Amino acid sequence: MAYAFNNDIFLTEEDRETARRAFPNVYYALDNPALRDVFKTHDVRANRSKARSRRWGVAAVALATAALMIAASSPLYADFPQDWKRAISIVGAFCGIASVMIGYFGVMFRGRKLRWLTDRLATERLRQFHFQHFAAHGGPILRGARDEAARAAYLALRDRDFERLKVDFLARIEDEFYAIVEAEDPDSGLLFDFTADLPGADDPHLDEYYRAYELLRFQRQIDYCNLLLSEGRNLWKHAPARQARFFGAVGLSCLVVILSLDSLVFMGSILDLPFLAAPIFSVGGVLIAFFALGARTIEDGLQPGVEAERMRQYRIALNRSHARFRGAKTPAEKIEPMIDLENASFEEMIPFLKTNYFATFVM
Repeated sequence: MAYAFNNDIFLTEEDRETARRAFPNVYYALDNPALRDVFKTHDVRANRSKARSRRWGVAAVALATAALMIAASSPLYADFPQDWKRAISIVGAFCGIASVMIGYFGVMFRGRKLRWLTDRLATERLRQFHFQHFAAHGGPILRGARDEAARAAYLALRDRDFERLKVDFLARIEDEFYAIVEAEDPDSGLLFDFTADLPGADDPHLDEYYRAYELLRFQRQIDYCNLLLSEGRNLWKHAPARQARFFGAVGLSCLVVILSLDSLVFMGSILDLPFLAAPIFSVGGVLIAFFALGARTIEDGLQPGVEAERMRQYRIALNRSHARFRGAKTPAEKIEPMIDLENASFEEMIPFLKTNYFATFVM
């Protein structure tokens, strides 16, 4: 399967048909329509809230940058008519006030960010519930692959556990979110006892069970990390490594331009060249500095460097657990790297929530 977001939980009929063919005996345990419906609601809303939140954050920085640049460029329009100067001053003041209202006080911004992060917490915990339930109930799942009554019993158990998750977690998602971002140590992310009912080592469908978990959990998560860390094969919004490199290049370019303009002004003073004493050269350096400050503030709000490093560390943990999983021979040995993956998935989520919750678009 080529990488596509959320195809590990089969959001499309094409994903479901592919999984039916690949895992005919354990597919019933991987297919959870009720979970998909709840997941899609939170996922769509999270994506929409994230886009709107970040648009307003960038707008706040753009307005603040414009206000500073208008104020700094006053020598350039000193000879303008009074009405023009008054209009420019009003625009600058409006930009400054609007940027403070949006960026500092969170108008049009903070509520959307909280909605994005709580919905993203919901989707990630739903995904973790889905795969943790599959990993922790290998025995019942494989018995259900051979017996209709055992299959019905497992599905009933999963439905009861899912209803409990909705009541205990999703119904109080904001409280759970604040408990995570405000805690020093948010505790374990494991939802079940993984060693209570391991599959039998001689079960005829054991290889298919482990192959399903390996592809849909280990490989999907590794593929996701590879996608976000790639600098050439993904969209801008899914490319923190590329974003970090871009902002670094912007900062370096602005520094070079500022030093060049300052050098021209210095040469004009030494060589007594009047045209190099024009305000545009001295003011230009200040304007570029404000532009660089704006770009740096946007980078602080997006946190692409932190995101990329988080993905690198997560990928290292995934690759190590995956290697252990592939080398394990018995169900008792294989369950340990599966537990490690589920722990790593939860622990990776925590800095994501904290970093984005405390990130600001304030200059």
